[in-house]
Amino acid sequence: MKRIPLSVIELCDEDGKITPLYVVKDGKRYAVDKVMSSMRHAPQVECVSPTRYDCMIEGRKKTIYRDAYPSQKWFSVMRYD
Repeated sequence: MKRIPLSVIELCDEDGKITPLYVVKDGKRYAVDKVMSSMRHAPQVECVSPTRYDCMIEGRKKTIYRDAYPSQKWFSVMRYD
């Protein structure tokens, strides 16, 4: 599996809960329609205790990840099957 860095526009509420709003790729914004679930989950790539977000992004089911502090970077993964 390969880690693919993402730019994400997110909302951090007063309780510290992070919600992705848009994924930005190649200068285009893709709206996150709905976050179906979020949980601590590590894919098989180098990462720092990430949170997994299962989302609907412009009508398609996608999974994105956010590293924990101090990195706090967003990414997705590409499988080599």
